[in-house]
Amino acid sequence: MPEELPTLVPKIGSRILDAVQNQAKKTLETFQGDLANPTRIPKRISQQTADFATEAKNVFLETPEGLEGPEYTVVAKGDGYEIREYEGYTVASSSMSKFGEKYSMDDVAKGGAAFNALAAYLFGANDEGKIMEMTTPVATTSVGEMRFYLRKDRMNDGSIPQPLSKENEFNEQGAVKVVDVSPARLAVATFTGFVTEGEVSRQKDQLLSALALDGVEVDTPHGTKIQHVVFQYNPPYTIPIVRRNEIAISVRSEEDIESKNLSDEWKSDLNGDDGIQSNVEMDDDDDDIAPSDVE
Repeated sequence: MPEELPTLVPKIGSRILDAVQNQAKKTLETFQGDLANPTRIPKRISQQTADFATEAKNVFLETPEGLEGPEYTVVAKGDGYEIREYEGYTVASSSMSKFGEKYSMDDVAKGGAAFNALAAYLFGANDEGKIMEMTTPVATTSVGEMRFYLRKDRMNDGSIPQPLSKENEFNEQGAVKVVDVSPARLAVATFTGFVTEGEVSRQKDQLLSALALDGVEVDTPHGTKIQHVVFQYNPPYTIPIVRRNEIAISVRSEEDIESKNLSDEWKSDLNGDDGIQSNVEMDDDDDDIAPSDVE
């Protein structure tokens, strides 16, 4: 990480500066509007007071008020988990690791850099200079990608602003891109406290064991690493005991299993056609490999 700072810090710093300048511009416009129409000041102050009260209350809430996230439907529940059907949605994404490089939830520097890059994009470092609403949860994938959910229906014309600069290389750290996430069926387990690499590993093992006992099949090609995503719902100042964290794994529905020819899948796996992205690599010490976890 230290050797990457000379290029990573200026990149993120420039985007944060863009966001700060945009915020300053918006503040000036608000001030000018107040001067032109003083009658709107009490309403604005009342709204700001309500927003502050909500933020203060969120310190003690498991799920923050005033923030929106992806739509989903709970279709089943098991011991310590639930099955959700997620609709497709759009995210702003930033990579925390280079291609083929392992990422750890304990790497605060890389996580902070990605968060700052995404926050800057959300607060005006985009091609429209648009300030967008914060959403929840912040998602972190097992391949080292951080994501912020974007609300298309809150955009004036339904379009989403693009980052100021595109990726110069695949999985470039500090770069922001807009990505569509496909509909998915996820098994989700909730836990509190701080999110660490060790805790994520423990929660994942526990979820996989529960799924295996209930006969729920993970949606992962045989012999490949089982991917996961971690959802974090709370601002940093929320007390640990009420934090809402979730770990999610893609699973198959009964209809998927019935329609899938498993012998063809095994044949496909043996031929190396596993259908997963090339940036997911196998490690000798990986122990969450399908289907051994669910047998």
